[in-house]
Amino acid sequence: MQIASSPYGVTADGRSVHCYTLKNANGMEARFLDYGCILTHLILPDRTGTPTDVVLGYDDLAAYEADPAYMGALVGRYANRIKDSAFTLNDELIRITPNDGPNHLHGCLSKRVFHGAVGSDCLRLTYTSPDGEDGLPGTVRFTVTYSLDDSNVLTMRFEAVSDADTVLNLTNHSYFNLAGHRSGRVDGQLLQLAADEFLETADDTCPTGQLLPAEGAMDFRRLRPMVGEPACEQMELVGGYDHCYVLRPDAAPAALAYCPKTGIALTVVTTQPGLQLYSGNYLEDVPRPGKGGVRYMRRSGFALETQHFPCSPNYPRFPSTVLRAGERYRETTYWQLQVLKQLQ
Repeated sequence: MQIASSPYGVTADGRSVHCYTLKNANGMEARFLDYGCILTHLILPDRTGTPTDVVLGYDDLAAYEADPAYMGALVGRYANRIKDSAFTLNDELIRITPNDGPNHLHGCLSKRVFHGAVGSDCLRLTYTSPDGEDGLPGTVRFTVTYSLDDSNVLTMRFEAVSDADTVLNLTNHSYFNLAGHRSGRVDGQLLQLAADEFLETADDTCPTGQLLPAEGAMDFRRLRPMVGEPACEQMELVGGYDHCYVLRPDAAPAALAYCPKTGIALTVVTTQPGLQLYSGNYLEDVPRPGKGGVRYMRRSGFALETQHFPCSPNYPRFPSTVLRAGERYRETTYWQLQVLKQLQ
């Protein structure tokens, strides 16, 4: 793997930002910013040999600073939602910053500048979040490590240590379009998830605490096309897919996506217990054009956010997201991109 660094721009408040390009022997390329740990490009040759960029994004830093859709970013300190921006920890009511109506969504890490360091076989990005950032307790030291091997596996390792008890949930928020970022809607692309259940979602997009069987339009246990328009009550509530699926324990892979047009397949393996499927229901509301001046439309991309469950601090039956003082948070997700003549 080769890693190169280049200046990318300066933030509105004067901080320098760099882009790091990871390349392997197969012509696959991943570009990351130290601003928000953002994945801006993920390029590989399709079945015709045409370089294809399979993630949505922008051409400049100002657009990422203004981005409301978290394109390609690391999100946290608590990825996904915490209803009413409050929870109890150690018998104390914690009130955090609302940023999605009354709820808390994704947090501020996507808008922070990390410190980048190039290792012999990886890119390492670090940031120290002060006590009280996002309203959450604890000073937290984050380390995000990216590597790309010659099997076309992009590895994302998330680590953190806090000096006080807190809650933590991290994921990458890339939007995929396996036909290429400028190709339009993803409705004809195929998806399979290793999940028999998903979290029931209310009309505020927060979970109710109940698990529902993955049936009908919500069933991805076998590879099938993603539904273009809402096809059941759960989809109608949120305009499409925006649901956390409960991954089967030790399921490998957690997800498989495939584009018949390009032959590009994405396999996802993770240590996380859940996967938020988001079908880009509101991408037409993004105010700025994407890469190359493309105007992304509704369902121009889909997100496969490996994570713990939304609202976990308020539902004891969900896997815990509590990080105790001095303990180390560790989660890893692997994306493998391959070009297939056809799926077996």
